[in-house]
Amino acid sequence: MVAPYNPPSKSEDFVMRIALTDAALSGGLRVNPTIAAGDFKVSKDGGALADLATLPVVEPAGSIWVKVELSALEMTADTVAVQAIDQTATKEWADWAVCILTTA
Repeated sequence: MVAPYNPPSKSEDFVMRIALTDAALSGGLRVNPTIAAGDFKVSKDGGALADLATLPVVEPAGSIWVKVELSALEMTADTVAVQAIDQTATKEWADWAVCILTTA
């Protein structure tokens, strides 16, 4: 069964699919971006940043789509801020961020 992810609910897992901009191609989307531990972080209600528990993955393989999964624990907040910053010296993709407002 697929969980209902809209609207995002407090203390329930949440999945979103995003696309990352290619750092070398102005305005273009990065196909099959490389994602490493520490690239994606979460902050709950303005608290300290922490690595996501589940490393995002490109799905389907070879596409622009990155599946980002947040656990119920990571969603235990009124506002959940997710940031993605390529940690490599030669940035493959541009920085990305989103703030998710949860419902009760």
